[in-house]
Amino acid sequence: MRRVLMIGPGTNGGIAAVVDACLEPEFVSHWRIERLCSYEGPALPTQLRVMAAAGIRLLTRLLARRLAIVHAHSASRGSFWRKSVLCALADLFGVPYVFHVHSGEFGVFYGSECGPAAKWWIRRTLRRAACVIALTEAWSKLLLAIEPRASVRVIGNPVRVPDVLPAEGGSGRPQVLFLGRLREKKGVFDLVRAIPLVLKRVPDAVFTLAGDGETEAVRRLALELGVSDAVRLPGWIRGADKDAELSAARVLALPSYFEGLPVCILEAMAAGVPVVATPVGGIPELLGEGECGLLVPPGDVQALAESLVVALEDTGLRRRLRESAFHRAVDYHAIRGVLRQLDAVYRSVTAAGRADAAGR
Repeated sequence: MRRVLMIGPGTNGGIAAVVDACLEPEFVSHWRIERLCSYEGPALPTQLRVMAAAGIRLLTRLLARRLAIVHAHSASRGSFWRKSVLCALADLFGVPYVFHVHSGEFGVFYGSECGPAAKWWIRRTLRRAACVIALTEAWSKLLLAIEPRASVRVIGNPVRVPDVLPAEGGSGRPQVLFLGRLREKKGVFDLVRAIPLVLKRVPDAVFTLAGDGETEAVRRLALELGVSDAVRLPGWIRGADKDAELSAARVLALPSYFEGLPVCILEAMAAGVPVVATPVGGIPELLGEGECGLLVPPGDVQALAESLVVALEDTGLRRRLRESAFHRAVDYHAIRGVLRQLDAVYRSVTAAGRADAAGR
């Protein structure tokens, strides 16, 4: 069985969820997936310790000639530098790597934050990859604009989709659910500022803001606005707890300023929960340019509140959004279909490696 070393974060978040999905028993039966954690938190001592351990473990596998592929899941900035160094080490030993780009800020990172030397290294990393995976067609074009010689393949994020559309939940108070980091870039403070406007029209609405990050700042803002009674802050949730919140939610809100291809939106689509989000990153493509959800401009609190009210009050609209989003999740993001595409990439990469070896 061919061994794949899959590099990604060990913390909560969308990339970690994608790595989890790649450990499905059916997929693992074809490929021996070994997970390598390269990040466990922002503290510098932790970053250095985890990265050193990752480098040593990778080097051990490379010296033992036990790897067919290295598959790195990368965001931008620090995540890119960590993964690119590990991939360069694999390349040095002749092991092909797949570079999987998840960051919605990669264009900004490359175009505005990097000097000539850093840009050269980014282009080299993309060019040397056996395959670069982009989450959307738009991102594929961006990556090819950065490095035209890169071998780019579009594969969306996977999600577990039930056989039938789940019944609409939320038989009690109408609930708006937010899943993700509690920070400015995710638009969570805009969501809190929209709450008083929503409560004027839907006074019994409750807002569950599930995630970690700037929890106390969110709590203080809710208190200042006089809406703390309508806000729940359960912390980061996963597994059965997340499923329960999705089942109870009337709407998922993600008013982000930057995004990749948000796993939480995919989870809402699979659960039959209508989405109110912003047209950033891969969200417009994910929601069929608005056919499967409501889109509002980033930072527009009034528009966000109005769309939330419409989604909470209009039963017919919710039904249409639920059905179209669920079927789109089935057609484009069901976990088995995505893993079949990844299997094809792995087979292509290993076949190319064998051909290169035979030609030497």
